[in-house]
Amino acid sequence: MDLDVESSSISQLRSHCETCFPMMDEIVPIREKYVDLLEFSNFNGIPYPVIDPSRKPRRFLADFRYSWSLPLSHDYPLVEKEVLSSKRVHKVISRLKEQNDEQKNRAVQFFTEISARLSKVICRCCAYVLYKVFRRLMDKLLVCKEEMNQLKQAEQTGIPIVYLPLHRSHLDYLLITWCNWHFGLKLPHIASGDNLNLSGLGWLLRATGAFFIRRRVDPDDERGKDQLYRAILHSYIEQVLGKNMPIEFFLEGTRSRFGKVLTPKNGLISNVVEAVQHGFIKDCYLVPVSYTYDAVVEGIFLHELMGIPKVRESVIGVFRAIFSGFRQSKQCGVVRMHYGRPILLTEYLATITASLSSHRTRPVRMTKLASSFSYRELVPWHRTHSETVDDRTMIRAIGFHVVYEAQMMCSISPVAVVSCLALAKWREKVSRSTFERDCEWLCENIISEGGDVVGYQSKKTKGKDLANYAFEKLKSCLKVTDEYVAPRDSHSSFIQLAYNKNSVICRFSIKSVIAMTIVSRSPNATLLFDEIVEDTLSLCDWLQFEFLFCRPCDSLRELVHNVLSSKEWSHPIRGYLTSEIIEEDGFLDAGDFQIGGTLRVRDSKSREALQFFANLVRPFIQSLFLVSSFVSSERCSTEPTSDNNIIRQLCQESLAGKISLPFSPLLESINSDSFKNGLRVLKDKGLLQRSLPNSTARSSNSRLTELISNLERVLEVK
Repeated sequence: MDLDVESSSISQLRSHCETCFPMMDEIVPIREKYVDLLEFSNFNGIPYPVIDPSRKPRRFLADFRYSWSLPLSHDYPLVEKEVLSSKRVHKVISRLKEQNDEQKNRAVQFFTEISARLSKVICRCCAYVLYKVFRRLMDKLLVCKEEMNQLKQAEQTGIPIVYLPLHRSHLDYLLITWCNWHFGLKLPHIASGDNLNLSGLGWLLRATGAFFIRRRVDPDDERGKDQLYRAILHSYIEQVLGKNMPIEFFLEGTRSRFGKVLTPKNGLISNVVEAVQHGFIKDCYLVPVSYTYDAVVEGIFLHELMGIPKVRESVIGVFRAIFSGFRQSKQCGVVRMHYGRPILLTEYLATITASLSSHRTRPVRMTKLASSFSYRELVPWHRTHSETVDDRTMIRAIGFHVVYEAQMMCSISPVAVVSCLALAKWREKVSRSTFERDCEWLCENIISEGGDVVGYQSKKTKGKDLANYAFEKLKSCLKVTDEYVAPRDSHSSFIQLAYNKNSVICRFSIKSVIAMTIVSRSPNATLLFDEIVEDTLSLCDWLQFEFLFCRPCDSLRELVHNVLSSKEWSHPIRGYLTSEIIEEDGFLDAGDFQIGGTLRVRDSKSREALQFFANLVRPFIQSLFLVSSFVSSERCSTEPTSDNNIIRQLCQESLAGKISLPFSPLLESINSDSFKNGLRVLKDKGLLQRSLPNSTARSSNSRLTELISNLERVLEVK
């Protein structure tokens, strides 16, 4: 039986955040089947499963006919005159000491360097070519028709749309534009790094909507170049939105190297917020977007995950990558696009400001881990405890809110499900039938958490079918026979499985940290409820750069209580835990935050399930332990050394077994992404000096020694 990848276990579109927008009247549309964009040309529009079963495909020159017949009715005016004559640009020029004529010439150069020049003819040509490219790379490219209808309704209001996708692959740049073209929506202007402005190809990207921004600016701002460049970029974004043209940019700033979301950057979103606050545009819609790939076309970033510097993009490199991607047919498998509900920025500004202002700091008793300096219910976007919410805090909170929504609406690939089980439950050989049953178990857990697995329908799809689909994509990582399944014993295999697995963790992040605090204690130990809560909050704080545990409007403490009081955990017969604190209905009272009492793990089966959830986050805690141990040891220089060199050395020595550890490290814990986040959190907590940017020296901080001891306790399997 083939998987029905067009169907979804979620019957309605994802609604708005009820915490931020509780008074918003909304009829949530029913979700029908996904439609395959690769089939549109064969039916001159939406394929027959949705429209008319009697229609037959017309495949003769279908791509060519469709690409040139589908209208591109919208206009995309240049905004050069408006940008160069804007008050913002004139104000900067007047402040600079050099001749105005020279500064004006420089302003023109900056505008030319940045701006897109969208061409309908080039877009049609590229649309035709992309049919051929995507059919080679993908089995299907699926979108939800009801989500696209929401975007159409938003666009018809005359308010510009800002698309904010997660970033997994270079294909992400193409997908929203290509999808919008099919549904008659305006093509977005896409913010791209200047590393993609390649000789001979930059003009092509500009013609399809790309505008280029510098990835680095001059820290000394020699001769005011940076001020003028920023003014041109800011005015350009304002003018594009002012002309009611959509914009697309990646809040994460770069592609995720390890399959999970990155903490958002604040630069471009701050320009959009300021444009609304200052009244340059009345409002704009923010639309989170995410993608589900069976595999990204670039493959895993193994060299970069070993600390080897990224090779700068080049024309030769682009063609080499295209050739490499085309060697393996259908490399990306089934790809799904997910569009969130369009929300007005003014609504975000009003509700998030009110939400952050209402937060109050709770003192956290760190029973096992070193105390953090600034703990505000795990709100890394809010570093102070002032009563008023400043613009920087608000912008950061909006970014976190959008990225959190994007990760939570993303479907889970069957490849991710199988990878998750291979790493977190069955790292050794296991019978194939057992593995297939566990595929169903994990899919049901994902659905119970509000998620969706591509091709899986609850109580209908067999774990065998889902596993067989994934096994075909994971031949290089798994040994699969008729009798057993086992991971291949190589670092690259474990890294690839971990990349896939990490897309699942967002569904279980809080649950996994709670499980980690429980399984680190003896199996028959009595667990203090308050102690489990506080240790969970503390561990979440140390992992704040690895995962987004909650929205800015949520209370992490309340979410932890909700998990512990859920039926899955506290059911008097089937729950993972037994408790002396039972209400009349048989469950813990989630509303009482002053609960005191004891818990126990119910039985060995419950502990096995908790061990699985704990293993989802165990590699990241091991990475933090490795970093902490290294920077406090003699192997780390007392002189400031660049973080990149430290990370590279740590990767090499960890793989070579040169670092003495009280446990055998999981191979996937040895990666530059986690090591980088480990250094970042240690600096954030003041355990490492920050005398030089992007550099680290050996530390003898006593709190670092305490952290190492406590992490060792948490990582101990009992």
